[in-house]
Amino acid sequence: MSNLSRYGLALAALALTLTACKDEGEKKSPSQVLARVGDAEITVHQLNYLLAQQPNSADTAVKQKVLDGLVDQELLIQKATELKLDRDPDIVQALEAARRQILARAAAEREIGKPAEPSQAQVDAFYQAHPQLFAERKLYDFSMLSIASTALKPELEHALQQSKTPADTMELLERDGIAYQHTEVQKAPEQLPIPLLPKFGAMKAGDIIAVADGDKVLLLQLKGSNPAALQGAEAQAAIKQYLLANQADVLTDNKLKALRTTAKIEYVQRFAAAEQAGKGTDESVKSGLKGLK
Repeated sequence: MSNLSRYGLALAALALTLTACKDEGEKKSPSQVLARVGDAEITVHQLNYLLAQQPNSADTAVKQKVLDGLVDQELLIQKATELKLDRDPDIVQALEAARRQILARAAAEREIGKPAEPSQAQVDAFYQAHPQLFAERKLYDFSMLSIASTALKPELEHALQQSKTPADTMELLERDGIAYQHTEVQKAPEQLPIPLLPKFGAMKAGDIIAVADGDKVLLLQLKGSNPAALQGAEAQAAIKQYLLANQADVLTDNKLKALRTTAKIEYVQRFAAAEQAGKGTDESVKSGLKGLK
């Protein structure tokens, strides 16, 4: 399950705070109150919740910074209430979406539990299986041209094999009347499709690899690359993080499949055919090791 965005968390906090403002019957112990903003009180419980997510949470400077942030947040929440933003349909929907996401994540964590720590043998095997991500890791500088997937016909593919520079490639596209968007990008291997990593590793300047991107195709023409090996403790930590995240995804998928078999689900309207079993996992692998960014 994906992590909540900062925006989603902020909205959830806004929802909870607005609710708290309306609960006039709740009495707080004076010892719990850290600050007052108008009639609203900021408590030690609010501070401790945020400190639990911070490094060096015992540092008094960190505590003060977090408390200042809560004060600023309360000022904005009061302004939102004054502007009646809590009644805005878009914001109401966003609050509900954040609430649902928090509850769904909490249920998943409660039902699935914590994934098992990967063994050293698993970490070593992953390291050996993906040299382009570690010992042979490079940073690639690309000229990236985005075109419609329908434009990549065999004759264009053949012509692109003769291109040696981005200027050559753009000239080919313009000659055939193919619209494109051009950007210069630097990509790390963990941002590229895993099955193509050996091909990227073997690329020479001027070579092109086409990567599907929805209804577009990205033509990645190599301008140059620089060694950027990831080894030792840094590599170990990244691999463990990825394996844990991948295991959590698998456990979540299995739990959801089990829940779907026992629940009554009726799609009143479908927008696409049901995904084939296992497709989600395959697609997540093909998209690259996002946990290693």
